[in-house]
Amino acid sequence: MPTHTSKTIPYNLELYKLRAKNVDLIWCQQIVSMLDEYDQGEFSINDIGCNYGQFYKELKRRGFTDRVDYRGFDIDSKFLEIGKRYFPEISDKFIELDIESSVPPNSDIIICSACFEHLDKPYDALDNMLGSASKFIYLRTFVGTSAIEQIQSDTEFVSIPYNINQFNLFELSQFFFKKGFNFSCIPDLATNNSKEYELYPNSGIFRRMYIIKGVKVI
Repeated sequence: MPTHTSKTIPYNLELYKLRAKNVDLIWCQQIVSMLDEYDQGEFSINDIGCNYGQFYKELKRRGFTDRVDYRGFDIDSKFLEIGKRYFPEISDKFIELDIESSVPPNSDIIICSACFEHLDKPYDALDNMLGSASKFIYLRTFVGTSAIEQIQSDTEFVSIPYNINQFNLFELSQFFFKKGFNFSCIPDLATNNSKEYELYPNSGIFRRMYIIKGVKVI
């Protein structure tokens, strides 16, 4: 499965440890600010492809942990171990799961950032996510006017090949509508309001990152 794991770019493990300890990520701040718009009391979140729990870190920093039931899911146990080390108070909330083949427990809100584009069967994964979200989903991924399937296998950049796909915005919206979710596309602040950028210097691979917000139709 050419997805992103701790074996894809091994030195990134040190980067994730640094982030867990010292860095507050912009995309996390943006989505938590969206959650702050809703006066909904207590609610639950499933963080799909949670890595080391960077989204939980922002929830904690902003004082949400007293009313959020957070669960982080990832396919890679090494990522989850970093989360358990830095956030021991929720060590039992970091769970190994393959979202392409397994449906997570139901939750009010699904978060999935920078994970969807790396999957082999992304629409199977999206079906599982939408099927377990009772209110909202925030899907942060690469979208554009065309779908692009691409595997990064250049050993200059990665140790193990992995997907870096782009999704057609219209096709993605139709899938959301089919599954009973309204759909909106939000500029991503972490990438300068979704400005196109080169994923690796001199790689020739350019993408735009957006936040897709789905609201379940009651």
